[in-house]
Amino acid sequence: MKVTMVGISGSGKTAYMSALYETLGDAGQNEAGFYIAPRSVQQFDKAILSVGDFSRFSLADKLKWPDGTQQTTVWPFTVYHNSRPVTYFDWIDYRGGILTEITDTTDTQEAPDMVRSEITDLASHIELSNAVILVADAFVLTYYPNIKEARHRSGARRIHEIFTTYSRIYPNRNLIFVIMLTKADTVDDKWKTDNYAPLIERGLEVFNQMVSLQKQNPSWEGCIVPVSAVGEGNVHRSVTPTEDIKHPFRSEDKIVGFPQPVNAEHVLFYCLGQTLKQMREEAGKSIRQREKELSEILKQAGLVNKIWSLIMRKPDAESIARAILEEKNKDYEILSQFETHIEPLLGKALERVRQIK
Repeated sequence: MKVTMVGISGSGKTAYMSALYETLGDAGQNEAGFYIAPRSVQQFDKAILSVGDFSRFSLADKLKWPDGTQQTTVWPFTVYHNSRPVTYFDWIDYRGGILTEITDTTDTQEAPDMVRSEITDLASHIELSNAVILVADAFVLTYYPNIKEARHRSGARRIHEIFTTYSRIYPNRNLIFVIMLTKADTVDDKWKTDNYAPLIERGLEVFNQMVSLQKQNPSWEGCIVPVSAVGEGNVHRSVTPTEDIKHPFRSEDKIVGFPQPVNAEHVLFYCLGQTLKQMREEAGKSIRQREKELSEILKQAGLVNKIWSLIMRKPDAESIARAILEEKNKDYEILSQFETHIEPLLGKALERVRQIK
């Protein structure tokens, strides 16, 4: 299972990893009984990929922000529920600058080797991902009154370009996506009323193309959720307007209270729960297909079939049926491994996320 996180530089991807560590990592405590831990695997053979040290993201230990993602990193995790392993997944965190380069580079052959390699890897990982997390800074979404400027400044426009192409190339492929509005604690109070309802509506307006793409693709499942790495009142933000059209404001965030992340775990719960749900549906289809094949083959079974098969040196209907039954049992076995975890994951996620219909 693969989950890929994509957002421009400064959108809060690395801070979200901190929130994930505090809520679901070694230090995390949550009522649902789920937690994640890195699993030991060999590194990818490409220089731009590395397996990081999850614990270095702890905000509670240092009370300062971690360094931003300078190098695309793959985090191999195991999900546990009440200390029992549920599933494995790879969490892929792309450096923010790649979003700019992938859309600004008109000819990838002219790009530097490292950039070209990252663009290729990003496309491959999105193609192979079960779920993608689209990261946008909630403060940026609300700072600019012009919706087109908000799309541009937040990276939504570039994300739209990528997934419009994805939809065109893979029209029938399943895709789970989460629009994650980071730094939700820094927006003006008017955006926070009714559990951030105005902020969510603004996010849907900014990401309107993703909403449209989901309506065009019945196999897509999407949601939107505001997230804070530290929680309300635990950061002091100072904003200074500038006269630079490229960077209209400068902001500085200082942690002033003990971090208490908001909604961080629900993003991952949605990704994993929906993916397991899709796997269950695929396994169910496979089982039903094998049952149909089994029924047809057993109709052909009998003494004449056995004799004819012996003469032709081909498997008889009963042998084929036994083989199909073995495959069916394997499907049941796979299904039973995660069946009981789907509803707890999705149920917890849906407490906070808003599904996109």
